[in-house]
Amino acid sequence: MIVLADTPATVAAVGAHAPRRIGSDDVPPLLQDAWRRLAQRPDSDAWVGMVDSPHTAITPGRALIAVERARGSQFAALQEALRSGADLPDDLACIALEGDGFRGQRGRSWSALRGNLHTCLVARVDISAVASQAVLTALPAVATVRAIERASGGRVRPGIKWVNDIMLAGHKIGGVISATQVIAERVSHVLIGIGVNVHQAPQVARDPRVAPAGSLDELAGEAAPALTPLTVALLDELDRAVAEVRASDGGALIEAYRRRSLVVGRRVAVWPVTDAEHAGEPRWTGTVRALRDDLSLELMEHEAVVSSGRLTLLD
Repeated sequence: MIVLADTPATVAAVGAHAPRRIGSDDVPPLLQDAWRRLAQRPDSDAWVGMVDSPHTAITPGRALIAVERARGSQFAALQEALRSGADLPDDLACIALEGDGFRGQRGRSWSALRGNLHTCLVARVDISAVASQAVLTALPAVATVRAIERASGGRVRPGIKWVNDIMLAGHKIGGVISATQVIAERVSHVLIGIGVNVHQAPQVARDPRVAPAGSLDELAGEAAPALTPLTVALLDELDRAVAEVRASDGGALIEAYRRRSLVVGRRVAVWPVTDAEHAGEPRWTGTVRALRDDLSLELMEHEAVVSSGRLTLLD
Protein backbone atom coordinates (compact mmCIF):
# COMPACT_ATOMS: atom_id res chain seq x y z
CA MET A 1 0.00 0.00 0.00
CA ILE A 2 1.43 3.37 -1.02
CA VAL A 3 1.28 6.10 1.63
CA LEU A 4 1.30 9.81 0.82
CA ALA A 5 1.89 11.85 3.99
CA ASP A 6 2.44 15.47 4.90
CA THR A 7 5.13 15.07 7.59
CA PRO A 8 7.78 12.51 8.59
CA ALA A 9 5.87 11.98 11.87
CA THR A 10 2.78 10.99 9.93
CA VAL A 11 4.76 8.50 7.84
CA ALA A 12 6.05 6.88 11.04
CA ALA A 13 2.63 6.85 12.70
CA VAL A 14 1.11 4.64 9.99
CA GLY A 15 4.12 2.32 9.94
CA ALA A 16 5.33 3.20 6.44
CA HIS A 17 8.84 2.17 5.47
CA ALA A 18 11.35 3.51 2.94
CA PRO A 19 9.92 7.04 3.06
CA ARG A 20 11.21 9.60 0.59
CA ARG A 21 10.53 13.28 0.27
CA ILE A 22 8.94 14.61 -2.90
CA GLY A 23 7.86 18.01 -4.14
CA SER A 24 4.19 18.87 -4.46
CA ASP A 25 4.54 18.67 -8.26
CA ASP A 26 5.69 15.05 -7.93
CA VAL A 27 2.56 13.81 -6.18
CA PRO A 28 1.25 10.86 -8.27
CA PRO A 29 -1.33 12.13 -10.81
CA LEU A 30 -4.14 9.92 -9.50
CA LEU A 31 -3.69 11.37 -6.01
CA GLN A 32 -3.29 15.04 -6.88
CA ASP A 33 -6.97 16.00 -6.58
CA ALA A 34 -7.45 14.15 -3.28
CA TRP A 35 -4.16 15.55 -1.95
CA ARG A 36 -5.25 19.12 -2.63
CA ARG A 37 -8.51 18.50 -0.78
CA LEU A 38 -7.10 16.65 2.23
CA ALA A 39 -3.61 17.97 2.96
CA GLN A 40 -3.07 20.82 5.40
CA ARG A 41 -0.45 22.34 3.09
CA PRO A 42 -0.96 20.77 -0.35
CA ASP A 43 1.66 23.02 -1.99
CA SER A 44 4.41 21.90 0.39
CA ASP A 45 6.63 18.83 0.07
CA ALA A 46 5.16 15.41 0.80
CA TRP A 47 6.54 12.06 1.91
CA VAL A 48 5.90 8.77 0.11
CA GLY A 49 6.31 5.38 1.77
CA MET A 50 4.95 1.85 1.74
CA VAL A 51 2.98 -0.18 4.28
CA ASP A 52 2.98 -3.97 4.10
CA SER A 53 0.04 -5.92 5.49
CA PRO A 54 0.89 -9.16 7.32
CA HIS A 55 -2.25 -10.59 5.76
CA THR A 56 -3.22 -11.12 2.14
CA ALA A 57 -4.55 -7.75 1.05
CA ILE A 58 -7.48 -7.63 -1.35
CA THR A 59 -6.26 -4.32 -2.80
CA PRO A 60 -2.43 -4.44 -2.76
CA GLY A 61 -2.06 -1.31 -4.92
CA ARG A 62 -4.34 0.92 -2.88
CA ALA A 63 -3.37 4.40 -1.77
CA LEU A 64 -3.51 5.94 1.70
CA ILE A 65 -3.33 9.69 2.29
CA ALA A 66 -2.18 10.40 5.85
CA VAL A 67 -2.14 13.88 7.38
CA GLU A 68 -0.90 14.98 10.78
CA ARG A 69 -3.75 17.40 11.36
CA ALA A 70 -6.91 17.55 9.28
CA ARG A 71 -8.15 21.03 8.44
CA GLY A 72 -11.74 19.78 8.50
CA SER A 73 -13.82 16.67 8.04
CA GLN A 74 -12.13 14.27 5.64
CA PHE A 75 -15.46 12.52 5.18
CA ALA A 76 -17.07 15.78 4.06
CA ALA A 77 -14.11 16.56 1.76
CA LEU A 78 -14.39 13.20 0.01
CA GLN A 79 -18.16 13.51 -0.18
CA GLU A 80 -17.80 16.86 -1.92
CA ALA A 81 -15.18 15.37 -4.24
CA LEU A 82 -17.63 12.68 -5.34
CA ARG A 83 -20.40 15.21 -5.85
CA SER A 84 -18.15 17.35 -8.03
CA GLY A 85 -17.05 14.41 -10.18
CA ALA A 86 -13.44 14.47 -8.97
CA ASP A 87 -11.09 11.83 -10.33
CA LEU A 88 -10.40 9.74 -7.23
CA PRO A 89 -8.48 6.44 -7.33
CA ASP A 90 -10.42 3.28 -6.51
CA ASP A 91 -10.35 2.28 -2.83
CA LEU A 92 -8.72 5.51 -1.68
CA ALA A 93 -8.24 5.67 2.10
CA CYS A 94 -7.27 8.64 4.24
CA ILE A 95 -6.22 9.02 7.86
CA ALA A 96 -5.82 12.02 10.16
CA LEU A 97 -3.76 11.80 13.34
CA GLU A 98 -5.84 14.63 14.78
CA GLY A 99 -8.14 17.45 13.69
CA ASP A 100 -11.26 19.50 14.27
CA GLY A 101 -14.53 19.97 12.45
CA PHE A 102 -15.21 16.27 12.00
CA ARG A 103 -18.81 15.16 11.54
CA GLY A 104 -20.53 12.01 12.71
CA GLN A 105 -23.97 10.53 12.30
CA ARG A 106 -26.63 13.17 11.57
CA GLY A 107 -23.98 15.88 11.37
CA ARG A 108 -22.87 15.87 15.02
CA SER A 109 -19.44 17.51 15.37
CA TRP A 110 -16.43 16.01 17.13
CA SER A 111 -12.66 16.44 17.33
CA ALA A 112 -10.10 13.83 16.32
CA LEU A 113 -7.72 13.17 19.23
CA ARG A 114 -4.12 12.14 18.64
CA GLY A 115 -3.48 8.47 19.31
CA ASN A 116 -6.92 7.41 18.11
CA LEU A 117 -7.88 6.01 14.70
CA HIS A 118 -9.71 8.29 12.27
CA THR A 119 -10.06 6.93 8.75
CA CYS A 120 -12.20 7.22 5.64
CA LEU A 121 -12.50 5.01 2.57
CA VAL A 122 -14.14 5.67 -0.78
CA ALA A 123 -14.78 2.61 -2.94
CA ARG A 124 -16.41 1.97 -6.31
CA VAL A 125 -19.10 -0.72 -5.99
CA ASP A 126 -21.84 -0.55 -8.71
CA ILE A 127 -24.70 -2.28 -6.85
CA SER A 128 -28.45 -1.80 -6.49
CA ALA A 129 -29.28 1.21 -4.32
CA VAL A 130 -32.43 -0.36 -2.87
CA ALA A 131 -30.99 -3.79 -2.11
CA SER A 132 -27.70 -2.59 -0.64
CA GLN A 133 -28.78 -0.04 1.97
CA ALA A 134 -28.57 -2.36 4.97
CA VAL A 135 -25.43 -4.08 3.70
CA LEU A 136 -23.56 -0.80 3.30
CA THR A 137 -24.66 0.22 6.80
CA ALA A 138 -23.39 -3.06 8.25
CA LEU A 139 -20.13 -3.09 6.27
CA PRO A 140 -18.04 -0.56 8.27
CA ALA A 141 -19.31 -1.77 11.65
CA VAL A 142 -18.48 -5.40 10.88
CA ALA A 143 -15.08 -4.48 9.43
CA THR A 144 -14.24 -2.46 12.55
CA VAL A 145 -15.07 -5.15 15.11
CA ARG A 146 -13.25 -7.76 13.01
CA ALA A 147 -10.17 -5.53 12.78
CA ILE A 148 -10.05 -4.90 16.54
CA GLU A 149 -10.34 -8.61 17.23
CA ARG A 150 -7.68 -9.50 14.67
CA ALA A 151 -5.21 -6.79 15.70
CA SER A 152 -5.54 -7.90 19.34
CA GLY A 153 -4.91 -11.54 18.51
CA GLY A 154 -8.50 -12.42 19.40
CA ARG A 155 -8.21 -11.09 22.95
CA VAL A 156 -10.56 -8.11 22.45
CA ARG A 157 -14.06 -8.79 21.10
CA PRO A 158 -16.19 -5.64 20.74
CA GLY A 159 -19.85 -5.63 19.77
CA ILE A 160 -22.22 -3.44 17.78
CA LYS A 161 -25.00 -1.40 19.35
CA TRP A 162 -27.71 -0.62 16.82
CA VAL A 163 -27.15 0.87 14.51
CA ASN A 164 -23.51 1.95 14.26
CA ASP A 165 -21.86 2.23 17.70
CA ILE A 166 -18.82 0.06 18.46
CA MET A 167 -18.99 -1.07 22.09
CA LEU A 168 -16.71 -2.74 24.62
CA ALA A 169 -17.53 -3.45 28.28
CA GLY A 170 -20.54 -1.14 28.21
CA HIS A 171 -18.59 1.77 26.74
CA LYS A 172 -18.67 3.29 23.28
CA ILE A 173 -15.19 2.96 21.80
CA GLY A 174 -16.01 3.93 18.23
CA GLY A 175 -18.54 4.81 15.61
CA VAL A 176 -19.00 4.45 11.87
CA ILE A 177 -20.79 6.41 9.19
CA SER A 178 -21.47 5.73 5.53
CA ALA A 179 -22.84 7.58 2.52
CA THR A 180 -23.43 6.62 -1.08
CA GLN A 181 -23.35 8.15 -4.51
CA VAL A 182 -26.33 6.92 -6.52
CA ILE A 183 -26.61 7.10 -10.31
CA ALA A 184 -29.67 5.65 -12.08
CA GLU A 185 -30.71 3.60 -9.02
CA ARG A 186 -27.22 2.09 -8.72
CA VAL A 187 -24.70 2.86 -5.99
CA SER A 188 -21.56 3.88 -7.86
CA HIS A 189 -19.45 4.65 -4.77
CA VAL A 190 -19.69 4.06 -1.04
CA LEU A 191 -17.96 6.46 1.35
CA ILE A 192 -17.12 5.19 4.82
CA GLY A 193 -15.91 7.03 7.92
CA ILE A 194 -14.65 5.26 11.05
CA GLY A 195 -13.42 6.53 14.39
CA VAL A 196 -11.99 4.28 17.12
CA ASN A 197 -10.82 5.46 20.55
CA VAL A 198 -7.52 3.64 20.83
CA HIS A 199 -5.49 5.60 23.40
CA GLN A 200 -7.97 8.07 24.86
CA ALA A 201 -11.69 8.69 25.11
CA PRO A 202 -13.14 12.11 24.33
CA GLN A 203 -14.46 14.17 27.23
CA VAL A 204 -18.24 14.26 26.91
CA ALA A 205 -20.98 15.23 29.33
CA ARG A 206 -22.27 12.18 31.21
CA ASP A 207 -25.82 11.20 30.28
CA PRO A 208 -27.37 8.11 31.95
CA ARG A 209 -29.31 7.42 28.75
CA VAL A 210 -26.16 7.30 26.61
CA ALA A 211 -23.29 4.81 26.89
CA PRO A 212 -20.14 6.43 28.31
CA ALA A 213 -17.15 6.86 26.01
CA GLY A 214 -14.16 4.62 26.54
CA SER A 215 -10.89 3.66 24.88
CA LEU A 216 -9.26 0.36 24.00
CA ASP A 217 -6.27 1.13 26.22
CA GLU A 218 -8.52 1.89 29.18
CA LEU A 219 -10.86 -1.07 28.79
CA ALA A 220 -8.63 -3.79 27.34
CA GLY A 221 -5.29 -2.95 28.97
CA GLU A 222 -2.39 -5.01 27.65
CA ALA A 223 -4.69 -6.79 25.20
CA ALA A 224 -5.48 -3.54 23.39
CA PRO A 225 -4.04 -3.36 19.88
CA ALA A 226 -1.60 -0.58 19.02
CA LEU A 227 -2.65 2.10 16.56
CA THR A 228 -0.49 1.04 13.61
CA PRO A 229 -1.44 -2.68 13.47
CA LEU A 230 -5.08 -1.75 14.06
CA THR A 231 -4.93 0.67 11.12
CA VAL A 232 -3.49 -1.98 8.81
CA ALA A 233 -6.01 -4.58 9.99
CA LEU A 234 -8.93 -2.19 9.52
CA LEU A 235 -7.96 -1.27 5.96
CA ASP A 236 -7.54 -4.97 5.21
CA GLU A 237 -10.97 -5.83 6.65
CA LEU A 238 -12.58 -2.96 4.74
CA ASP A 239 -11.02 -4.29 1.53
CA ARG A 240 -12.41 -7.75 2.22
CA ALA A 241 -15.88 -6.49 3.03
CA VAL A 242 -16.03 -4.27 -0.06
CA ALA A 243 -14.85 -7.17 -2.22
CA GLU A 244 -17.64 -9.32 -0.77
CA VAL A 245 -20.26 -6.70 -1.62
CA ARG A 246 -18.93 -6.42 -5.15
CA ALA A 247 -19.00 -10.18 -5.66
CA SER A 248 -22.32 -11.02 -3.97
CA ASP A 249 -25.34 -9.52 -2.27
CA GLY A 250 -23.40 -9.03 0.97
CA GLY A 251 -25.73 -11.30 2.93
CA ALA A 252 -22.81 -12.68 4.93
CA LEU A 253 -22.15 -9.18 6.26
CA ILE A 254 -25.71 -8.99 7.61
CA GLU A 255 -25.19 -12.33 9.37
CA ALA A 256 -21.88 -11.10 10.78
CA TYR A 257 -23.62 -7.94 12.02
CA ARG A 258 -26.27 -10.09 13.76
CA ARG A 259 -23.61 -12.20 15.48
CA ARG A 260 -21.92 -9.09 16.85
CA SER A 261 -25.14 -7.28 17.72
CA LEU A 262 -25.60 -6.37 21.38
CA VAL A 263 -29.33 -5.67 21.20
CA VAL A 264 -31.06 -8.97 20.35
CA GLY A 265 -32.71 -10.31 23.50
CA ARG A 266 -32.09 -7.05 25.39
CA ARG A 267 -34.54 -4.45 26.69
CA VAL A 268 -34.12 -1.19 24.82
CA ALA A 269 -35.58 2.27 24.47
CA VAL A 270 -35.59 3.98 21.08
CA TRP A 271 -36.00 7.71 20.54
CA PRO A 272 -36.82 9.24 17.15
CA VAL A 273 -33.79 10.54 15.25
CA THR A 274 -35.13 14.08 15.60
CA ASP A 275 -34.73 13.84 19.41
CA ALA A 276 -30.93 13.91 19.44
CA GLU A 277 -30.73 14.75 23.15
CA HIS A 278 -33.30 12.15 24.31
CA ALA A 279 -35.27 15.04 25.82
CA GLY A 280 -38.71 13.52 25.37
CA GLU A 281 -40.15 10.10 26.03
CA PRO A 282 -38.87 7.19 23.93
CA ARG A 283 -41.11 6.22 21.04
CA TRP A 284 -40.55 2.50 21.65
CA THR A 285 -39.59 0.48 24.72
CA GLY A 286 -39.32 -3.28 24.72
CA THR A 287 -37.23 -6.40 24.22
CA VAL A 288 -35.62 -6.94 20.84
CA ARG A 289 -36.88 -10.21 19.42
CA ALA A 290 -35.01 -10.15 16.12
CA LEU A 291 -32.87 -8.10 13.78
CA ARG A 292 -34.25 -8.26 10.24
CA ASP A 293 -32.22 -8.44 7.04
CA ASP A 294 -32.79 -4.71 6.52
CA LEU A 295 -31.42 -4.13 10.07
CA SER A 296 -34.81 -3.05 11.40
CA LEU A 297 -35.78 -4.24 14.89
CA GLU A 298 -38.67 -6.46 15.94
CA LEU A 299 -39.79 -5.75 19.51
CA MET A 300 -41.73 -8.36 21.46
CA GLU A 301 -44.14 -5.78 22.86
CA HIS A 302 -44.93 -4.01 19.57
CA GLU A 303 -46.29 -4.97 16.17
CA ALA A 304 -44.49 -2.08 14.50
CA VAL A 305 -40.98 -2.60 13.16
CA VAL A 306 -38.36 -0.05 14.24
CA SER A 307 -36.29 1.03 11.24
CA SER A 308 -34.53 4.11 12.61
CA GLY A 309 -33.88 5.95 15.84
CA ARG A 310 -31.44 6.40 18.71
CA LEU A 311 -31.25 3.33 20.93
CA THR A 312 -30.34 2.93 24.59
CA LEU A 313 -29.83 -0.42 26.32
CA LEU A 314 -31.95 -0.72 29.46
CA ASP A 315 -30.38 -3.87 30.92
